Amino acid sequence: MFAGRRLAAKTAIAATTVVAAGMGAATLQSRRADNEVRTVGLRKTAATALPSRSELLERVAKTAEFDVLVIGGGATGTGCAVDGATRGLNVALVEMGDFASGTSSKSTKMAHGGVRYLEKAFWELSKAQLDLVIEALNERAHMLHTAPHLCKVLPIMIPVYNYWQVPYFYAGCKMYDLFAGSQNLKSSYLVSAGRAGEIAPMLDASKLKAGLVYHDGSFNDSRMNSTLAVTAVERGATVLNYMEVSQLLKNERTGKVEGAITRDRETGKEYRVRAKVVVNATGPFSDRILQMDADPNGKANDTLVAHANEDNDSIGSRVAVANPRMVVPSAGVHVVLPSFYCPKEMGLLDAKTSDGRVMFFLPWQGKVLAGTTDIPMKQVPENPTATEADIQDILKELQHYIKFPVKRSDVLSAWAGIRPLVRDPRKLKEGEAGSTQGLVRSHFLFTSDNGLVTIAGGKWTTYREMAEETMNEVVKLGQFNAKPCITRKLKLAGAENWDPNFAALLAQEYHLSSKMAEHLANNYGTRAPIICEMLMEEERNKLPVTFGGRENVTVYGNVDFDSFRYPFTIAELKYSIKYEYTRTALDFLMRRTRFAFLDARQALHAVDGTVNIMGDELGWDSEKRKAETENATEFIKTFGV
Repeated sequence: MFAGRRLAAKTAIAATTVVAAGMGAATLQSRRADNEVRTVGLRKTAATALPSRSELLERVAKTAEFDVLVIGGGATGTGCAVDGATRGLNVALVEMGDFASGTSSKSTKMAHGGVRYLEKAFWELSKAQLDLVIEALNERAHMLHTAPHLCKVLPIMIPVYNYWQVPYFYAGCKMYDLFAGSQNLKSSYLVSAGRAGEIAPMLDASKLKAGLVYHDGSFNDSRMNSTLAVTAVERGATVLNYMEVSQLLKNERTGKVEGAITRDRETGKEYRVRAKVVVNATGPFSDRILQMDADPNGKANDTLVAHANEDNDSIGSRVAVANPRMVVPSAGVHVVLPSFYCPKEMGLLDAKTSDGRVMFFLPWQGKVLAGTTDIPMKQVPENPTATEADIQDILKELQHYIKFPVKRSDVLSAWAGIRPLVRDPRKLKEGEAGSTQGLVRSHFLFTSDNGLVTIAGGKWTTYREMAEETMNEVVKLGQFNAKPCITRKLKLAGAENWDPNFAALLAQEYHLSSKMAEHLANNYGTRAPIICEMLMEEERNKLPVTFGGRENVTVYGNVDFDSFRYPFTIAELKYSIKYEYTRTALDFLMRRTRFAFLDARQALHAVDGTVNIMGDELGWDSEKRKAETENATEFIKTFGV
């Protein structure tokens, strides 16, 4: 009997053990399943069949009237085109040069609220200044959302050299975080003098007392601009570069602006573009369009410009707008230096230079961007350039902080951009054209008596809000039954299906180096696989653009390590021609890529190769190729080399 009971007990225990083991195994498998990493494969974005330039020109010729014509293809202009197109309006945009060929490619490359404006707001007890900061902080978040491949969070350290400044800067950084609210990127923090020296070993640690680290956005301005143009086209807008406005079209009876006469700068052919509403978004050149608006025949007064250019033949000296009334031009100069001038993952901010300015030293595209100056100007130049004095000014300021010698030979590139400070020209009295009275702190939007809408001022960070306000005015003026604005959440071209690991996915899929994968992912986003497919299709496309037309040269005497210093390939050039409306060598070397901004000397070596490839793709004759080579070479030489 007892033996039977023992057998039954053993059987029960064994059964319980089996069940428990099974349950344990099941639980273990469940835990393993819960802890498994969900892998994400490369999601390729199909190449959008964009209309060619000739198709866009044909659309201009056949359209009796657009809803809105935007003049100017910089940040604000292309932002207006995206906003209008997504509201369902029939939008045309014309730009006399290339997208971002002016101020929009020459910024400090920061998406920021403006820490210096916050300081002004505090000392001046200015609510208007504080509102500017809060507005820009909100827009900074929108930029990071709509183009995460182009806009990144960048920590910036303020070196502190006096103990009394520690609580002052700390409070300022915390207020910057506070006013960002839910849009704050990361919390600012204090580091010791020793830690600050470790972060930035190029600084003289013996003078440091502490460091304050806060966070802002860093972005690629000209690529952002071309991305906006492409996005607008994909949404149905008719967007054309190298289309110059020579005259505004006006109603003979009322004088109201009804469009513009534009000239294709490639062929010389003129087009009459009619629109219900016309927007002047030409930045520093706004006064020229306003002159057309004021003239009964819609023409600009070129007499003053002709007089100003009598003895000015060089690229940097020619005047575009003489004696501007609305724009008060100010030149900002930047220089690019090798990466050892700044921490690779953190920027530096000189909160107060010897002359009271703020100076940034920022890691950008593998280099260091240093600037800026603030030089008042009386005229608006066609192509502002950095003078040797401007370059030396920045280097001299940098030497105050850097332990090793700051050398002029380290300057890889230098340029100047016009910051269009603006005022209301309607309130300007006779003889006040050269004064700084009445400057507005932010952007300025107004509609003239003839119905011309003008938007100017502001900064890159607030381009989207400027565009939204402008299109609100356009909808009101044109009495359009438009959709609501959606640009706060709109993903721009290349941001669709973006993943932070996209560079890794590209490297795995196409067997790319980390450097090449990161370059393509961070400049083209989810459109990068299109370039990668081009790399796979033809061996020639893998070559640096410098070797365009020289594919069969011998290695010795023609190739060295500098030949592969930059990741700009023939495939990338072909992509930009087909999908980004690249029309000149400078479009590619300066704006679709940042080659000339990053290293002007090396970019000069790539001019011939770029012209060779573009000539083959676009059917240029020998005369056109020669002119392109000369023009690109002459222009790049103004970049501090």
